[in-house]
Amino acid sequence: MRYIGIIGGVVVALVYAATATAGSFEDKAQVTVSGGEYMLNGYIVKVERNAYWIRKASGDVVRVAVTDNTHLICPTRIGSRAATVESKPGTGFRMGDCPFIPGDTVKVEVTDLGSASLIRFDAPPAPETVQLGLPQGWEGYMPNGVLSFNAGPRYPVYTKDGYPVGHLAGTLTDTLGGTEYGLIELEGNGQMMAVPRTEMRQEWPEPNKPRVALPINKSQLGEMAPPTYQAANLISISEVRDYWAKATPPEPLASSEVDVVLIISEKAFHITKGGTARGFALMAGMPAVIKLHNRDLVAHEFMSTLFRDVPFRISGNATVVKTARASGIRIDPGQAVTLEFTAPVANPDQYGDRATLYDVFWCNVHGKDHGETMRGEVAIIETSGIGGG
Repeated sequence: MRYIGIIGGVVVALVYAATATAGSFEDKAQVTVSGGEYMLNGYIVKVERNAYWIRKASGDVVRVAVTDNTHLICPTRIGSRAATVESKPGTGFRMGDCPFIPGDTVKVEVTDLGSASLIRFDAPPAPETVQLGLPQGWEGYMPNGVLSFNAGPRYPVYTKDGYPVGHLAGTLTDTLGGTEYGLIELEGNGQMMAVPRTEMRQEWPEPNKPRVALPINKSQLGEMAPPTYQAANLISISEVRDYWAKATPPEPLASSEVDVVLIISEKAFHITKGGTARGFALMAGMPAVIKLHNRDLVAHEFMSTLFRDVPFRISGNATVVKTARASGIRIDPGQAVTLEFTAPVANPDQYGDRATLYDVFWCNVHGKDHGETMRGEVAIIETSGIGGG
């Protein structure tokens, strides 16, 4: 799904070094001219006016045609503040700082005629040795099969009355019970506290400055006194599991909170909560809930490249729709539906950095005829700072 980052000059140099040692890639290129659609992963080694040459992990180079109907989700490069969406002749859209350049790592959906239906930027994965299950700087044994750790965006965490609790250090998963916990590094003393992710919700006090809110105030947090630990590897998952099984939530779980409300009327999307005229933003790695209400007299679809790779749960009457490059739902007139899912986290680049992800949504039925009114942009925001008031 969608991945914005910067490829350094070293990577580009390595790309061209690999190309030089492999000989003429034009001579070795494999051009797809027949067969079913397939997914191609690799990096761009040459750009032509109407085609990209892409080197796969195997070393083979494939030439794919790029037409006016090809959808491009490009990276956001240095000096750009946000991705933009523009229409081109044909049906294809362009998002981000297009066009692509040699060295960009991409995922390509190739048609049976050898042309690309979708090309999206994909940050190269970090070396496996960068993270060995624990954040850098933490030492000790984390029992396998009981607890797993994933580093993630370091969102600031507050109580509902604005008290700074600390910041997220990552996600812990109880692999025996399947429960996910947000690991909070507490303000001041650095102690670790595990809180079920269902007890967290997204907040946007300022544009592009998201934070995590706990549905309790400062005094309630003190009265509850969840167990804390000096380091993540010292956490007793059985103690944490037992504590939260007995704890009475002070308020309904955050999963019932709706992050985005989208009304469909007069053949247009109207975002009445959690967004702007262009689209909406979500917090990477956090649970998200979107509510859609079709007030038109005809059926509409809510399709997104986001849901091609991200599973979602439906509450209400709707039909799941899947295409080669997206998934979503069809909503009949008068129906209200909610979608629940976890917003994805970007792959780190070669320096370990993560950046904002961009996707798009549209109505497959009326999006082409009604242009901008029936499509929009989804931004998955991450932050690495601990401030964010």
